[in-house]
Amino acid sequence: MHGHANYPWKDIKHRFFETGSLPNPVLADSPIIQGWQKSRQAGLSPLTKVSDLRDFPHAALTDSDQYLAELAQPILQDTWKIFGQQDISVFLINQQRKIIAEQHNDFAHQSYSFLKTGRIVDEAVFGAIAPTCSLSCQQPLIMVGHQHYLDEFSDYSCASVPIFDGQGGVLGALDITSRQGLLASNWLRHLLYQTYKLENQLLIQQSEQHLLIFQHSPDLLGNAYSAMLEYDDRQIIRKANQMALKLLNREIHDVLGQSLQHFFLTPTIQQSGDFLIQSRDHALFYARQHRPQIKATPRQAIRKSVISQQQQLQQAVKAIRANIPILITGETGTGKDHFAQQIRQQFPENLPFISINCGAIPENLLESELFGYEGGAFTGAKHKGEKGLVELADQGFLFLDEIGDLPMHLQVKVLRVLQDQQFYRVGGRQPIQSKFKLICATNQDLPTQVKLQQFRSDLYYRIRGYEVQLLPLRQRNDKLILMQHILQELGVQQWSVQVEQQLEQYDWHGNIRELIHVLKLSVALSEQPILEHLYLPEQSASAIAEQVSTSPADLEQQTRQLIQQVLQQEQGNVSKTAKRLNISRTTVYKYLH
Repeated sequence: MHGHANYPWKDIKHRFFETGSLPNPVLADSPIIQGWQKSRQAGLSPLTKVSDLRDFPHAALTDSDQYLAELAQPILQDTWKIFGQQDISVFLINQQRKIIAEQHNDFAHQSYSFLKTGRIVDEAVFGAIAPTCSLSCQQPLIMVGHQHYLDEFSDYSCASVPIFDGQGGVLGALDITSRQGLLASNWLRHLLYQTYKLENQLLIQQSEQHLLIFQHSPDLLGNAYSAMLEYDDRQIIRKANQMALKLLNREIHDVLGQSLQHFFLTPTIQQSGDFLIQSRDHALFYARQHRPQIKATPRQAIRKSVISQQQQLQQAVKAIRANIPILITGETGTGKDHFAQQIRQQFPENLPFISINCGAIPENLLESELFGYEGGAFTGAKHKGEKGLVELADQGFLFLDEIGDLPMHLQVKVLRVLQDQQFYRVGGRQPIQSKFKLICATNQDLPTQVKLQQFRSDLYYRIRGYEVQLLPLRQRNDKLILMQHILQELGVQQWSVQVEQQLEQYDWHGNIRELIHVLKLSVALSEQPILEHLYLPEQSASAIAEQVSTSPADLEQQTRQLIQQVLQQEQGNVSKTAKRLNISRTTVYKYLH
């Protein structure tokens, strides 16, 4: 780990540019000085102001860039949440010095307007900065103040950690940057942990061979500090993560191509459960095997699906920054509310995010929930009145979930708010201003509802500024990645081939919501560290629905019978009936009588 923080870098920098010499020859090996030399050789003056430049080197994101950015996005968000109060920005930079992901608040977004996704931040334009120097020396690095080549960055503090590919190469770097002269001592520790975590995710997801996972403590198996070796059927090592190199006390070139027997006295690998292995240095490790996963979906298809999700999110964020409403459509359980939360997470935490399910609140209460009421507006009203959700969303976000269930008379009022940015409380006479970013979601076919005059066309075109269509789970190619993320949150790192087969073969008409429920149930009932199979419902709602004839003559009657049958099974619970049949509560009420 480099930094040389105790040196008077302002004086060193002045001497370096005046005489070309250094006060201490040891500094010549510093990655910071080497970065300075690269910058000077490129003809860059330390007086250059990057913020004044108009023509930056720029490159489009490749599929590999977008895949890495998608996997790292939760890490960037978590990092920003932890340190965001310090006014930091978090960047993911690839091996070619291209920014492929960023996370910061609106203020920092303006301050770092020249640090955008797609920009090339090499030494020829930005001088020596932490991520480029870290990539060059392939080590974690801290740079503060005058350690930066450009004088413009003399009030910056940066910490950067390289991301390795398990084969001796570098994929990129994670970086934390602040303009306030801050340098929290735990920045670097946090970045190291997150890069270990990301490297392990890449190893697990991309491996089509065997993985040996080991550590001194069983509690560390399966987390970011797990040592991992990928090996083939002949037990020849093909990849190794950073923790494996540390535990084996070897460099990457000493490990790749060697057999497991070269490092372990007991290289017999058990097929399930945890076991003990002993190194040739007589160190004992707890270990487990991660068996090759059957790729029921080709890797390229998985990658395209992941990239598509990331692109949808990026475009939606760009649209809503410009105050363009977002409409999220998709079947029940496809994650519309989660997508809305992902959009919100790209903005400062202090902005309000007000959510309401338009189909879950009785119609006679919905208006006062949305717009509030004045004191004495109706029987039971509070004496001082109450603010509505539209008012609470001022300067933040308003998320109207299941907007297709919004009654017609309230559609008019919502439209007026969107047009005039003001409204009246129930029983009120004074207009109230409210400016917010709007996100709507529905599982209904709004264009058809417009044709049937069940949804106002003017409101539909107003809320459909940028539409995001979420695919049902059965049509997604990244089910395996979704399952892996959920299982990791549940503390499970391994699963059987049967689990993957069940994942691909089941119809998942309950979508992601059903997947989460099935995985939670399966983990709860499992008595092994490896998840052996999924506990799937004996008869899903989709199977029940398939029993219904689609003949136009009796479809209405059979639909009524089906809903009433399920309602009886659910003991009159409308919400459970709607959830089981993947329909709205409004539809259930429609067929009650």
